[in-house]
Amino acid sequence: MRSDPTRPALRPLDVVPFNDGEGQTRFALHDQAGISPQSVSVSLPGYFVLAHLDGAHTVADIEEAFERQFGTKLPAEQILRLIEALDDAVMLDNERFNMIYAEHVAAYRAAAARDNRAQWPDADSLRGELEQILNVGGAPPMREVAGIIAPHLDYARGGPCYSDAYAVLDEAEPATRFVILGTNHAGRSHGVVATTKDFLTPLGQVQTDRAFIAELERWLGTGLCEHELDHLREHSIELQVHMLQVCQPRPAFTIVPVLCPDPCGPTGTSPLDGNGPSLEEFGDALGELARESDGRTVIIAGADLSHVGQRFGDPVPGTPEFLAVVEKGDRALLDALEQRRDADFLTTVRASENVTRVCSVGCIYTLLRALPGRACHVLRYHQAVDFEAETHVTCAAAVFG
Repeated sequence: MRSDPTRPALRPLDVVPFNDGEGQTRFALHDQAGISPQSVSVSLPGYFVLAHLDGAHTVADIEEAFERQFGTKLPAEQILRLIEALDDAVMLDNERFNMIYAEHVAAYRAAAARDNRAQWPDADSLRGELEQILNVGGAPPMREVAGIIAPHLDYARGGPCYSDAYAVLDEAEPATRFVILGTNHAGRSHGVVATTKDFLTPLGQVQTDRAFIAELERWLGTGLCEHELDHLREHSIELQVHMLQVCQPRPAFTIVPVLCPDPCGPTGTSPLDGNGPSLEEFGDALGELARESDGRTVIIAGADLSHVGQRFGDPVPGTPEFLAVVEKGDRALLDALEQRRDADFLTTVRASENVTRVCSVGCIYTLLRALPGRACHVLRYHQAVDFEAETHVTCAAAVFG
């Protein structure tokens, strides 16, 4: 089914600039949600068109805006060809996408488990990488651990913080249940979203505590799994599951996978559409249920901090001096965690309009709400720096006892 191309809207996509080998910059569009069957690349003029595919501009509007910007005409036929290519790649927010999305939802719900093994190396290689990370953990042991903050960066870049966070967990009293709070990077939900699917990884299958999720929904008076397809390609929880499979193999444990929205937008901690619990309501209920449930529950926030560099939209290349400023801001947030100034953590990010793109405010704030009164110790701060790719991501390891 073709959409009306006169007021097209682009879906949320990952846009990566690259050099085409002939000295020209192009932009590759990737769908992190995994719905689009292919990537699409566009030139700088094409990128200008993309910026106007917001559901409000007609093709004529785009023509006029292009001529004002560049002083030359872009024929409507070229704009329409780009729109058609985007529609073919299922990158437009239209009825065709909704139909294909519904097919993906049905397939996910019919599957025996969330299975993303194809995205990872074989079990021996993955286990070896994680064991190496755990073997260099230098954080002091704590017997009672109520929660941790660990990265959701890839293991190579986030290794130092994974090492310290999970070394503490490895020495702590074993838990029977891990509530894993992740960041919803590319999903459709604007609120808290859980999934009842078990996680099948190269290291085996981990059972999801469906009874715990059902009880959470009962406490909150609302469902949490309407948009559970958001979990299919989301890595922030999956990375923690792998770590747990290596550092907590016995006794058997269950997980409660939950993705948290960004509370720095116009609606704050409440869902954009008004449906579902706020982060305060969810975090409070989670904490109460964790304290009342049988067995021991540990809450994990799979969280990164700042995302800076031209890859993320900064106008000029990063420098060591700039990264020192980023660190100062990050450490102010970590100080708020250690001092349990929970409201200040949130308001500080909002006040700056999240200028360094801290991506995990939602899951960290939910963790704080679920563990009131628990002491927080920041174990490590780390910057994963890549000046060549202009991609710099920061993270931390922290423990709540």
